[in-house]
Amino acid sequence: MNSTRIDEQPPWAVHRMAPNELDEVVDVYYRSLIGSLSFLRPEQLRSEEDYKGFFRDVVATTRDLWIAEFKGHVAGVLALQGNVIDRLYVAPEAQGRGLGTALLEYAKSLHPNGLTLLTHKRNAGARRFYERYGFVVKEFGTSPPPESEPDVLYVWSGSRAAGP
Repeated sequence: MNSTRIDEQPPWAVHRMAPNELDEVVDVYYRSLIGSLSFLRPEQLRSEEDYKGFFRDVVATTRDLWIAEFKGHVAGVLALQGNVIDRLYVAPEAQGRGLGTALLEYAKSLHPNGLTLLTHKRNAGARRFYERYGFVVKEFGTSPPPESEPDVLYVWSGSRAAGP
């Protein structure tokens, strides 16, 4: 857990992506994505051009994009489609510094009544991360081709006020 003093600013900032940050966001997305898919066989992967094109043409035009900036550079990206976390990636060199947590907590603040997301069943790091922050498995399925990999639908039921 991050132990930032109340009078200190964290070493990152979360804000809505600006159009001039798209190239850097696409780079962070791709490098993090490829690192997280190391368990897939080459034939289950798309080309770098396909992944980056999909992000530019689909994700960036149909999702709300938020970034975590670290030391003046884009280091993490959160794509929301309504209350669905469509993408959450942190640059490999910036992982373990609380940026993923900051983006996830930001998503929760925007959608206090609950969130859902999909991740690969074999992505143990992502699964531990989401479970640590209260997400629970709702169901198992299979991702679309070419991955055709078992995946997990996670649900966070929202923040509930403590009381009698």
